[in-house]
Amino acid sequence: DTAYAIINPSLGQSVPLFPQGNGRVRAYIVQTKATSTRMQGEADLPRFIEESVKTFAPAEWSKDARAAGILATFDGADTWVDHPYRNGIALMGDAAASSDPTWGQGLSLTVRDARVLRDQLVADDDWDAAGHAYAAAHDRHYAAIHTCDNWFSELFLATGPEADARRAKALPLIAQDATRVPDHAFSGPDIDMVLDETMRRRFFGEE
Repeated sequence: DTAYAIINPSLGQSVPLFPQGNGRVRAYIVQTKATSTRMQGEADLPRFIEESVKTFAPAEWSKDARAAGILATFDGADTWVDHPYRNGIALMGDAAASSDPTWGQGLSLTVRDARVLRDQLVADDDWDAAGHAYAAAHDRHYAAIHTCDNWFSELFLATGPEADARRAKALPLIAQDATRVPDHAFSGPDIDMVLDETMRRRFFGEE
């Protein structure tokens, strides 16, 4: 009944685990293209488990694991459309922007798009103007999530001596003061925390 997100920064890997009930768990492994190869199909389950354990997931969690669905590798790159409205057509969800699924924003962004577009249409009889207002709002909130996700990836998943030195400086400070962590990925892009250079420097332990 507990979700986990386990990170091994030295490998640039993460293992998110989400219980589904009845002994089933939706399991992921986040890896970089530079240090990994694709896993496809049930035959790669042993390698999936091996990499999960290397990422610090306890070995006993998966000792009797069986594949209950399709094991597949997919790209985690961000993709987006600037100002996703034109000529009476509004794009929402993944059609408008797909954030790095490492940080799990996809469904939230889709539901938000639907709400924001609805609110604009209800508030303005000029639906063309409402569409442009929705697109402008989308650009703002997606930019915040995109920035925050990139900072998280850089601090927690980047590898190499510079990344290790960055974490050695930042993580002890974060442990002392959790407000150093931008919360936009969890509380939403409208929270009262400005994603500016000061926030970036505090997050990375530069001040």
